[in-house]
Amino acid sequence: MNIERQLIYGKEFSIPSIMLIPSNSKGAAVITHGYGGCKEEQLGLAWRVAEIGITTCVIDLRGHGENDQLLDENVDKDLEIAIQYCKRFGKVVAIGHSLGGRLSLLSKADYAIGLSPALNRKFSNQTQETIKALRSYRVKEISPNINFETLNKLPKLQFTYQKNSEIIFGSRDVPEIIASCSELKEKGLKVIKIDDAMHNDIFLQETTFKYIIEQLKDWFQIY
Repeated sequence: MNIERQLIYGKEFSIPSIMLIPSNSKGAAVITHGYGGCKEEQLGLAWRVAEIGITTCVIDLRGHGENDQLLDENVDKDLEIAIQYCKRFGKVVAIGHSLGGRLSLLSKADYAIGLSPALNRKFSNQTQETIKALRSYRVKEISPNINFETLNKLPKLQFTYQKNSEIIFGSRDVPEIIASCSELKEKGLKVIKIDDAMHNDIFLQETTFKYIIEQLKDWFQIY
């Protein structure tokens, strides 16, 4: 397996990434962190995905990690450019956590998996203050409220978008995320709850890996 750092170029900006390229690639995955995260946090998941023969691209969204752009409402463009780049390997699945999960589910990828996706347009003052206190110090952003302003402006997830999608959340997740994921499950979407998983560790859980790999093997017909 080849592992290399790459810059993926968009119009007037670039996206830092780490690529894991198996010798016989059967498609591609773009993995995206949440607010205050970085690509390095997702390397464990990326390795599990690449192990089954899927080229995996882990990116730093603007304002995070090595990406020097300020976080703003155009953050979805970073994921879309990475998806377009990875289409050279075949069909693409977008896998994202939190903010990255919302972006993944709304993306133009062939398939999508949202881990604890931040689907709500609004969050309580307590949730906002907690996230700002614990995560915003790691973000280069145009304003302290840009994360929530961006979530409010992103399109609402529609039921019709979900035929090639899966949502995974934790039983100890953010209250608003538990509520929104539970509501989508009642509408018939494929939504899985991981017992005892919290918002910031769900992408490290062995059970999460299991569900993701099973779904990817089905979508990419890996036997």
